[in-house]
Amino acid sequence: MELIYGIGKIALVVLLVLLNGFFVAAEFAIVKVRATQIDSLVKSGMRRARIAQHVVANLDKYLSASQLGITMTSLGLGWVGEPVVAHMLEPVFAWVGISDPTLVSTISFAVGFTIITFLHIVIGEQAPKWLAIQRAQRTTLFVAGPLHLFLVVFRPFIWLLNVSANTFLRWFGIEPVNESDMAHSEEELRLLLSKGKVLTTTGRTISLAAIELRNRTVREVMVPRTNVAFLSTERSMEENLALAEENQFTRYPLCEKDLDNIIGMIHLKDLFKLKGTQGTGSRLVEIKREMLFVPETTPLEKVLNLFLSNRVLMAVAVDEYGGTAGLVTLENILEELVGEIRDEFDVEPSMVQKVSDHEYVVDGTMPLHDFARMFDVEPESKDVVTVSGYAIQLIGRVPEKGATVHMGRWLATVETTERKKVKALRLRKLPAEQANAGRR
Repeated sequence: MELIYGIGKIALVVLLVLLNGFFVAAEFAIVKVRATQIDSLVKSGMRRARIAQHVVANLDKYLSASQLGITMTSLGLGWVGEPVVAHMLEPVFAWVGISDPTLVSTISFAVGFTIITFLHIVIGEQAPKWLAIQRAQRTTLFVAGPLHLFLVVFRPFIWLLNVSANTFLRWFGIEPVNESDMAHSEEELRLLLSKGKVLTTTGRTISLAAIELRNRTVREVMVPRTNVAFLSTERSMEENLALAEENQFTRYPLCEKDLDNIIGMIHLKDLFKLKGTQGTGSRLVEIKREMLFVPETTPLEKVLNLFLSNRVLMAVAVDEYGGTAGLVTLENILEELVGEIRDEFDVEPSMVQKVSDHEYVVDGTMPLHDFARMFDVEPESKDVVTVSGYAIQLIGRVPEKGATVHMGRWLATVETTERKKVKALRLRKLPAEQANAGRR
């Protein structure tokens, strides 16, 4: 009978170690697995995947259940394990002639503690953790059913523990986290993408640009009002057709009088249906399409969603006074993600022309955030969005050809001007001491 009792206690220790490993594996697996992996299995008809999907969707509850399971099995292991090992060592002490009760108790406790701790860490913690991390999907499917049953049985106790813990945190002015708080912040995502090795260089660049999209506004990427080519109801049809052939854009705003009176958008294929038509541009009203209007301060992420939901590729950027500030197109937004896009009709030069390793010519219309990133410049003001505007702001007046100003480590010289704006800047890299003097 005593032998059976001893074997039962050993089996209980092994069971507690394995249960501890189960809950550890569950905790790491349900955090590591991606919801999309489970969703695809649900669509394929796998029954176990439905429970796993519920577990992943209610992460807070099941993490609490896992932690309760780990705590219960660990306490049970400490309570049962050490006496079992001590009892197993009694014949050994008798065989070597140790009979002092204090010495026997001390050695038994030390050996029992060491063995149980070893089993607990290796089999009950480390091995299940690495298994769950490396095979998160399979582990989640395996643990989901039993973990759900454990949650159902111990739900009242888990609820009480969660409420008690949250109340304790609030006593110290700390707001408990929820699932949304556990999501990666923008800065954490940047760091993960920068350090990660799964994505290619191009994929990493596009992902980082997509995160930045919410911080960019229409004003930073739009075609400014002065560069907008438009059709007018007050011009003749011949003049409108000639303008379209000259510029070779696919879409044009249609205006009455000027750009502050945009009444729609004309698609090129619709326009050329009227080729050969005489008279004024009032005929264009018959073929106009609706135009989307957005404030120039709208984040690009929101504009992209508007483009997709309204199935349009162009919008009018409106300033705070209700006037037309410029045009923003889907291409403008995509260029923020993938870089400059050119087709067979684009003949304009690049925004940056390299003269030598220490000298460049920069287009005045280049977006300031691209310029700042490329030339390691930190603009002090966010009131301007182009290199031309930044140069004018630093110089403090409408610049003339030859005017110079320091931009970080660079000496910028106005190369050409056009209609009171900087058309091109020549940048020359300065030695460190001159650059520092320029900052002072």
